[in-house]
Amino acid sequence: MRKPLITAAFIAVMLAAYGLYGPPSAAQETMTGDWTAKVRQSDKGPRLWLTLTSNSENGKHRFNSSFELPLQDFSGLNTNAGSNAAFSLQREAGVVVFTGLFSDGKGVGEFRFTPNRGFINALNGEGRDRVTTDELFAMTVHDVSTAFINELKSHGYDKVSVDNLIGMRIHRVDGEFIRSLKAAGYDHLSIDNLMAMRIHRVDDKFIQEVEARGFKKSSVDDLLAMRIHRIDGEFIEQARALGFKDLSLEQLLTMRIHRIDGEFIKGMQELGYRDLPFDELVAMRIHRVDGSFVKEIEAQGYNRIPAEKLVEMRIHRVDGNFIRELKQAGYNNLSIDDLIDLRIHRVDAASIKKMKGN
Repeated sequence: MRKPLITAAFIAVMLAAYGLYGPPSAAQETMTGDWTAKVRQSDKGPRLWLTLTSNSENGKHRFNSSFELPLQDFSGLNTNAGSNAAFSLQREAGVVVFTGLFSDGKGVGEFRFTPNRGFINALNGEGRDRVTTDELFAMTVHDVSTAFINELKSHGYDKVSVDNLIGMRIHRVDGEFIRSLKAAGYDHLSIDNLMAMRIHRVDDKFIQEVEARGFKKSSVDDLLAMRIHRIDGEFIEQARALGFKDLSLEQLLTMRIHRIDGEFIKGMQELGYRDLPFDELVAMRIHRVDGSFVKEIEAQGYNRIPAEKLVEMRIHRVDGNFIRELKQAGYNNLSIDDLIDLRIHRVDAASIKKMKGN
């Protein structure tokens, strides 16, 4: 049998050191498992990437979890120990004790998580009396504390579910973020909206940026759509430089989605298509009426075709190849409407040859 890396005496010492009270009760079921770790450098400093695998014998905690935390969050960690290592992650919700080996920034071993009875009692006092060990473990990893819960409460977010507390902590939805949105005119937001705004980087700076371009008091959904589709101050200014001064948000989204950009518009202008209405540009882009298609049609002797006719030609697959084959079959100087009509009625060079053969 493998010799355990964590002894009862060692755990007792560690728990006493971190102020956890006595042996765990049934509501404080411990969690054990294996861990691997690697130190990674980031723009925020060195961080520890951990992968934990539970091997609980009762089958309640079989999971695989990976997460990254700053090195300073761990006590007693020497990432270049070159030998046996013992360190811990201590939070108000509980403590995770790690033992094993660590060398050259990489480690492997076993862990044990023990919830903090005092934190559980505090949650019970808030009416959260069914918090599981798995949830307490997640609250420990992401540092959900009573201070964080009270901070949210002070901003009107009382009785937040455990899942939302963990999610808000993961995405850094805290008092500072809530205050900044309130100052920007967005108060009493739902928790889902707060997390979505944080995830998509809709903050007070972005709000000020788009409001300065005329989009004041936009709904949260509109702000999220703008951020998701990269409708920012720079893009709005680019649209205005192309001659679109007063586009709605829906039109800006259409521009971004269908790639109606400077390259496309300038390419069409060079071919004589200037000052086209916005809707025509959209239709041309959707139906792939671009410079290449226009030149293909011009090569067959059709010049200065109205934009709406080019779109109609594209819809009905009237292209250079179709026109060329008809010419070879003896049909020259057909009008655009004739070409479209032939295509609609499925008359092509092959069918013409077949009819002549009969």
